[in-house]
Amino acid sequence: MIKVNNKQEIQIISEDPNKNEFVYESAHYRYICDAPLKTSLVRKFATLFEATREFCKAIPISSNKAHYENPQKKLMVHLVEKIETYYERGGPPGSAGVYFGGKDIVLVPLSSLGVQRVGSSYMFDHSKSSKTLPHELAHQITDSAYYQLGARGWFSEGLAEYIAVSPYRNGKINVKSNRNDIVNYVTEYDSKKGGRNLGDEIRLRDLKSFMTMSYQEFTLNGNKNYGVGLLLTYYFFHLDQNGDRVAITQFLKALKAGKQGDEALSALLNGRTWDELSDQISKSWRSKGVKLLF
Repeated sequence: MIKVNNKQEIQIISEDPNKNEFVYESAHYRYICDAPLKTSLVRKFATLFEATREFCKAIPISSNKAHYENPQKKLMVHLVEKIETYYERGGPPGSAGVYFGGKDIVLVPLSSLGVQRVGSSYMFDHSKSSKTLPHELAHQITDSAYYQLGARGWFSEGLAEYIAVSPYRNGKINVKSNRNDIVNYVTEYDSKKGGRNLGDEIRLRDLKSFMTMSYQEFTLNGNKNYGVGLLLTYYFFHLDQNGDRVAITQFLKALKAGKQGDEALSALLNGRTWDELSDQISKSWRSKGVKLLF
């Protein structure tokens, strides 16, 4: 169980109505907004941000950015009131938030935080799903090595999905019992929680080509590929070789050492052929109620 204080201390850094710039900070994030917000409101979504960072810090994948501590250099989040402004600044149509790696910022419309305007002020809507935003926050904290060939796509997106789908509530992320949430999210769809709606029988290309496809091709069928990436990431974290994590650890070490593509993936194979690994993944997920047919 990942826990953070749900009474986060929020600082008002500056409020300039003439520039439409209002800046707030929590322990590790700076929020730059084009509308004024009450600190009580900032505290509510800052708790989610801080919990996501703590999750990325706790998960044993050596994500150095999550461990970084510097009060003078915080993770940057830009918040915009209007969805039109979000699109003008590069937000993809239909998305609820986006991470810009070049600028190292997350751009989010207030509506994605469950913040809605009521009269002259803003209120928090507790019915909003909190899954999309942690996905983008995870990208911001993921080390650049994990975006290299061989990992970019199935693992970089699978990891972000793993963090986002693990159940969150009031500053707590329940990691131990996240498998049911992950399976339901991949196979079904819920109007409040969302979901990939892939069903419990998923047909795929062969495993090697899935893991080595270009990112452009990966995103062409993002709904399916993100869901499968999540299942593969969960498998290597929890199910592979009875959960010993040897293969995934070797893979991440290889990426950190600068290896890419087939060279990095050979560490993930851990002496197995691609057919053997495919069979092990299929067999393991079949026992959990999901048929992955490579």
